[in-house]
Amino acid sequence: MSQSREDYVKFIYEHGKGEYVSNKEIAKGLGVAPPSVSEMISKLSVEGLVEYKPYHGGVLTESGERMAVDLIRKHEIWEYFLETKLQYSKDEVHELAEILEHATPLDLADRLARFIDYQK
Repeated sequence: MSQSREDYVKFIYEHGKGEYVSNKEIAKGLGVAPPSVSEMISKLSVEGLVEYKPYHGGVLTESGERMAVDLIRKHEIWEYFLETKLQYSKDEVHELAEILEHATPLDLADRLARFIDYQK
């Protein structure tokens, strides 16, 4: 799945908390044009990750929510690893973890979590 799709899923999870997030809010939050949001929400809906309701926006399905939780977990594992094991500063870890979360298969994240004894 593309990083862009994952960013949408993660954004809806973090800002919707189980409620609908408007296309306008997504566009503003991700810094994209409203037509781009409509197109992506349609794709995510077809993939079964988002339920779309006109004039309300999108809410994650169970599959979408699982994906978002996995992305956030991978991000947190990378932040922990970079800060505690590689001594990156708190200011440096977020952007690096943002890149790495999208390139990390779940199996690798699980193995890394065990390796660094990540308990969260």
